[in-house]
Amino acid sequence: MLIELHKDGAKTQRVAVDLTEKPSMISIKNTGEELFLDWNATVDDSDRLRSCIVCSNDLYRERALPQITGIVIVLAFSGAIAGVGGFLTTWSMLGAMIVVLLLDVAILLFVKPRLVCYGCGTKFKNTPISPHFHGWDQQHAEKISRSLR
Repeated sequence: MLIELHKDGAKTQRVAVDLTEKPSMISIKNTGEELFLDWNATVDDSDRLRSCIVCSNDLYRERALPQITGIVIVLAFSGAIAGVGGFLTTWSMLGAMIVVLLLDVAILLFVKPRLVCYGCGTKFKNTPISPHFHGWDQQHAEKISRSLR
């Protein structure tokens, strides 16, 4: 499992953790701090996360769009502008748009979901996700932020 630690909304560290070993502590390279992980109530019997191992708050499911998505959007807009400007013929424009569409669909099919903590913003990637996790819920996020104050 890959853990992206966040502090004040910014990513601070990426740490790879083996779920079978369940280390109780990890050290953060940039600051030299030690972070203690709570595995007792946060992992179920099938080794899936139930809550955040950093702060024990609830998690939600998120689909992370890869960085290439921005390139696909720029390609689509530049193709549309070239077509409107008359730089491309109808068939070459159609072919280019089909290629961009297929690239976009392929990206969306291969994107793996990740879990994100409502409290600390830590992101958990490459881990099995229980089916009970849903997308971000604003009411639940506000409830957790009020409890953290």
